[in-house]
Amino acid sequence: MKKILLAALISISSTLTFAETAAPAQNPVFASVEKLVQAKDYAGAYKELEKIAKTGNAQALYHLAVLTQIGQGTTKDEKKALDLFQQAAKKGDPLANYTLAKSYMMGGNLGLKPDVQKAKEYFQASAKAGFEDANVDLAVLFFSENKAESDKQGLAKLEPLIKKNHPQAIYAKALYDINLGFKNKDEKSVKSGLTAIQQLAEKGYIPALMAVGNMFTNGNIIDQDLVKAKEIFSLLAQKNVPNAKESLALVEKMMAEKVKPAAAKSKS
Repeated sequence: MKKILLAALISISSTLTFAETAAPAQNPVFASVEKLVQAKDYAGAYKELEKIAKTGNAQALYHLAVLTQIGQGTTKDEKKALDLFQQAAKKGDPLANYTLAKSYMMGGNLGLKPDVQKAKEYFQASAKAGFEDANVDLAVLFFSENKAESDKQGLAKLEPLIKKNHPQAIYAKALYDINLGFKNKDEKSVKSGLTAIQQLAEKGYIPALMAVGNMFTNGNIIDQDLVKAKEIFSLLAQKNVPNAKESLALVEKMMAEKVKPAAAKSKS
């Protein structure tokens, strides 16, 4: 059960750290695009981005790819989106490289099949271009290889970020410590990981909150507390965090099932 829980925590982390798109960064070149987006004229914004992209602007290509992938301002077309992401990635756009890395790591997205080696290459390109989150994903890939040398490489990717209080890196290291602790029956390592996750949760870091909620629900690592689990998942559900509503429903069902025996006993 503990292995299943840890796998779920890693899955949650992976899901929540997928690169999110934003409006083009404040840049004179994108001023007209920003105005069109604010006016919710996405078709106009798309056309304007096409003009900028023709000058070889990698960021414009990335945003065109995102809009094409979701079908906003243009017809949804994953094949065309993939081509645009690849063009932007070749020009060094960090988020384009990160998106392709995630797509290769998980498979299915953009019609791509899982390919760990390609995922690594795109993560490395993204990190080299300055996107620090890519190093966290690289570390997780190294850890998944279950080799001592790979673990060293993964930790080396995380250490500089942890020194900068990078929450995603701290979270990845915490999961690593917990997993290693169970593997080596090292209670100190497990406690270290749990403490880090709880501290992140107190600061409002969503993956950590989901993790703590799951721990309170399952009661395999810390004492079960369905009331606290409900409070956490209720808060996250209000923010439309993925899987929070389903987790909340499960906790409420567990609480209802616990009430039934008590009610039957009181009647007798």
